[in-house]
Amino acid sequence: MKELSTDLLILGGGAAGLSAAAAACARGIDVTVCEANAQVGGNGLFPRGIFAADSVLQRKNLIFVDKDAIFSACMKDAHYKLDGRIVRALIEKSGDTISWLTDMGVEFTEVIHHLPNQSPEVFHITDPKENTGRVVIRALRRYCEERKVTFLTSTRAMHLLTGDDGKVCGAVCTQKNPSDPASGTEEDLSVTIHAKKVIVCCGGFAGNKELISRFYPGFKSEEVPAGGGMRHPGDGVRMAMEAGADIEGHFTMEIAAPKIAGHAPLNLLLGKPYNVWVNSFGQRFAGEEIVYHFAMSANACMRQPGSKMWVIFNEDLIKKTLADGRDRVEEIHIPENAEEMLPQTLIDAAKDGTLAKSDTIEGLASFIGCDKKVLCESLSEYNAACASRRDGLFAKPARYLLALDKGPYYTIAAGCDMLITHGGIRVNASFEALNAAHLPLGNLYVAGVDFGGADADVYNVEMSGHGFGFAVNSGRIAGEHAAKKILSE
Repeated sequence: MKELSTDLLILGGGAAGLSAAAAACARGIDVTVCEANAQVGGNGLFPRGIFAADSVLQRKNLIFVDKDAIFSACMKDAHYKLDGRIVRALIEKSGDTISWLTDMGVEFTEVIHHLPNQSPEVFHITDPKENTGRVVIRALRRYCEERKVTFLTSTRAMHLLTGDDGKVCGAVCTQKNPSDPASGTEEDLSVTIHAKKVIVCCGGFAGNKELISRFYPGFKSEEVPAGGGMRHPGDGVRMAMEAGADIEGHFTMEIAAPKIAGHAPLNLLLGKPYNVWVNSFGQRFAGEEIVYHFAMSANACMRQPGSKMWVIFNEDLIKKTLADGRDRVEEIHIPENAEEMLPQTLIDAAKDGTLAKSDTIEGLASFIGCDKKVLCESLSEYNAACASRRDGLFAKPARYLLALDKGPYYTIAAGCDMLITHGGIRVNASFEALNAAHLPLGNLYVAGVDFGGADADVYNVEMSGHGFGFAVNSGRIAGEHAAKKILSE
């Protein structure tokens, strides 16, 4: 067993953990970061953009953001199930964080729409050729390394230490220790780390079915496969609860639809609002324009039998998609050569049963497994809506009503995927963990997606990039506050 000491111990080396480390080490204290994976970054490597309100880049582009309006819209979207003080702290910090990251070398290039006609634009991106998250993580890591932050990778936190006064004073971790590199065998080494303050930011519990069942009842993990990113086991939430922290009552699954496994070029087609969506009965179930709001699309999909949906389009819609070119969000989400790969991808997807092609609607019904008459009636009803320029069922905007009245037709078998969980430990606006009496537990902070109070039932896509933004800003605030306390004490 090995024992170490540090001023500030950070459990989790993702976006929140690295932001906390950068904020704290800048104040001259000793910081140690434990990361369960072999490299830092976690799910912070994957975001394509980051939320901010009233940044320098927005002002330079004449995007003037009213933070009060953003705050009010966020609270109303969640029906006031959020902690207003936490939301306010995160929004207020966000604009300055863009400058903070820029000073570290992150080159933000644009603030773009993430939804049609979005106002104000809040989604800050770097060069689309590289994930914004990856650029931010690289800059934070370099900043911390230059200031001698200690990184213990392949080191998983297992339990928090508490003193006689009940306050947190460190953690017990398990470190992967290659004992025989030639054979590749490993043995675990126990590491006890004593610290004045601890920040927990272990990345949520998307990989823990027991916690999902407990905190998100009714969610069917078997019907919603994992999407991009890492599925963390919930160590942060578990450890904080064991130490006496209270749980915030609301949780969010960041879920998206329509999604498929593989065949990335098909996303050129799946993301369009001109398609028709049907369920296993061959019936439409939503206005397909909600495809731009991935969380609402996922909710609509999960209401269907087996959380499955079929996306229908034809050759005319493929031609329109290619003729229109990509929007800004597609430019940063879809592979550069997707257009060139699409013809072969359609063939490959048909071979493995992801897609079907038919000259008739009846042929698609066989692939879906629905009644041919029902599917034909659904498409007939939809085409009549296109002709009248009014969708009398789901109020799909007229601009997206393009008739599907000529073959060949295609359908893609799709569903949802789960990205990450949001919510967990109750905290205050300084991100100190609170006990059941809503009082600070003592020396323990929680950041990233392990804290609760900033997201309710449905991920708020209008605040585009806020999952990544709130992770960075909560980590930064927690790091600043913890360092200030250490120095004052």
